[in-house]
Amino acid sequence: MKELLRYPALYQAYQNVGGFFDARVKSIAEYLPLKAGDRVIDIGCGPGYIVQHLPRGIIYTGLDIDPSYISHARKKFSDQGAFQCRLFDEVVVKELTGADYVMMNGVMHHIANATLRKLLQNIRTVLRPGGTLFVLEPCYRPGQRAIAKWILDNDRGDYIRNEEGYREILSDTFEKVRMIIREDYARVPYTFVVGLATKARG
Repeated sequence: MKELLRYPALYQAYQNVGGFFDARVKSIAEYLPLKAGDRVIDIGCGPGYIVQHLPRGIIYTGLDIDPSYISHARKKFSDQGAFQCRLFDEVVVKELTGADYVMMNGVMHHIANATLRKLLQNIRTVLRPGGTLFVLEPCYRPGQRAIAKWILDNDRGDYIRNEEGYREILSDTFEKVRMIIREDYARVPYTFVVGLATKARG
């Protein structure tokens, strides 16, 4: 399965069948007040399909380390955003500083705490004062349906956390953190957590 998901079309089909892509679309529409002129960085953008569902006129930059995903995104969506095959590091921060929003959908659960803290610090630096990081992640919770837990247990990510685990690591870096559990997004039993982490205004 992991090898198959390296192909952009198969990855997107999997996301669509399970309702995981719809979860991204719905959560962004519900929790991010994007408008024309906003500068948005999407870390782990995959094959780029999400840009079709964002407001026209935003200044969108998608980053991913998979060259096949970025090649696909550039072919299909180059008129809607810029796509770069690179890590989100200090060099990128200097180039893209002043972002209004950073999106990171389904990325945190692939990253161990020590590395994630460094990434979050870079994200805080790239955001303008008052800017927000948006995350959507799989999440364990007490009383979770057995099938939902089984899906998470068999996920490709090795670092799926509970709500408090995500909150704690975001709060280490950001001044204001809001977490929302959602179990109504996917077509299969699944627990998401939406995270909004905002940089202080001054």
